[in-house]
Amino acid sequence: MMSGPQLLSPQQQVPRSLWSLLCMTTLLLSSIQLTIASSTTSSDDNNNKKDLSAGKLRQLAENALMERKFTDAESYYRQAISVEPTNSANHYKLYNLHKRMRSYGDALGDITTACELLEKSEENGSNSGKNKNKTMEYKRIKAKLLVNLGRCDEAVTEYKSLNEVNEDATNCAHVTNAALSAYQQSDWSSAIQHFGNVLTNYATLGDTPDLLYMKSQAEYNVGDYYGTISDTGKILKSYPQHLEAYQLRGEAYFRLNEMDMAQKHFREGLKLDPEHGG
Repeated sequence: MMSGPQLLSPQQQVPRSLWSLLCMTTLLLSSIQLTIASSTTSSDDNNNKKDLSAGKLRQLAENALMERKFTDAESYYRQAISVEPTNSANHYKLYNLHKRMRSYGDALGDITTACELLEKSEENGSNSGKNKNKTMEYKRIKAKLLVNLGRCDEAVTEYKSLNEVNEDATNCAHVTNAALSAYQQSDWSSAIQHFGNVLTNYATLGDTPDLLYMKSQAEYNVGDYYGTISDTGKILKSYPQHLEAYQLRGEAYFRLNEMDMAQKHFREGLKLDPEHGG
């Protein structure tokens, strides 16, 4: 019995090389279409983000904060500032975020900008009564932050601009000046005592590299090498590129005959500044 004619598959109907070319062309076209679609979607997303209002951006920042996505929150706040650069509230919210992130230097810059914007708004006569109260509130926040950063003379000046006297700021400024005076006179024991007072009772945020370094030097000069190691360690935790702290810490380890640790810190310092002679 004769069988019917057999149907050829598409691969059999078309030469193999041509069939391969058709397949490759089809895949390439599909890839191009997907790329265009993805690019269009990404472009639409970017355009939508650019069109967001400052209020919406602040809301997105708050949502990010609730999820502890600090970097995203910072980005949204900065975008809000780019939309409303003269709105002091944007800078104040960024201040709160940076303080929560323990970026105290950035936080100080934020609250300073917020104060300046409000003062300028007052000068222009815009909601002067409301802005004046807000300015005073922000200035007090700034002054308290200055105390916590050990910048007590600046805090006293800030309070004076409010016609106020703050006991913590005044006492901190007095003790800090006593510490600096003792340090300049090489009265190391007194310097250690006064710096310790400032750092324990006033400059409590820990972001005080200058005060800590001077205290470390005083400790080194009285032979308290363990104290030097402890305080320079605090500096390096927040400022890992503090060349002088590496060198002083290395010297303290050297005095304690801990040569491996001394060499380690000297090497770290040389990485930061290969030409540093020590």
